[in-house]
Amino acid sequence: MPEEPRPLAVSEVMRRRLRAQPVLRLRELWNPGDPDSGAGQALGRVFEEMARQGLTQAGTVSICTWPATEAGLIPGEAAVPVDRPGRSAGEVEALTLPAGTALSILYRDDIHLTSSEPVVDQLRTYADAQGLALTDAPRWIYHTAPDWNLEPDDHLIEALWPIRDEE
Repeated sequence: MPEEPRPLAVSEVMRRRLRAQPVLRLRELWNPGDPDSGAGQALGRVFEEMARQGLTQAGTVSICTWPATEAGLIPGEAAVPVDRPGRSAGEVEALTLPAGTALSILYRDDIHLTSSEPVVDQLRTYADAQGLALTDAPRWIYHTAPDWNLEPDDHLIEALWPIRDEE
């Protein structure tokens, strides 16, 4: 039986300060069995709206997912940081992600985040040991792009999980 893929950590878990960042994002249910559904298609629609509004990408795209629905659909979010606040249009929402603190780890994985579960476990374990409260869901930030990466199953990915700031 083949061995389970294991993430290759590139960094230790660290705390990272985040600045407020305007983004355009699309949240929807993704159907894993439909090639026209998912993060890639959602990002495409966000980029189309950015072009309509004359916005420029101002950072690395991120993806969030939550547990599947009973019907097997994946609630997902695709977000692109932009150079200035945009306008919501149709399914694409304009907002500013708040400043705050997050836990971060860099690791190597395939485009489908096959090794994401152990990374999530590592972030939870670190947060528990430090007495930190995780908020929302982890953001998956691809530091390599699928269209230019020569190794499509070897991406540098950052898992970024916001934590409640200490008062």
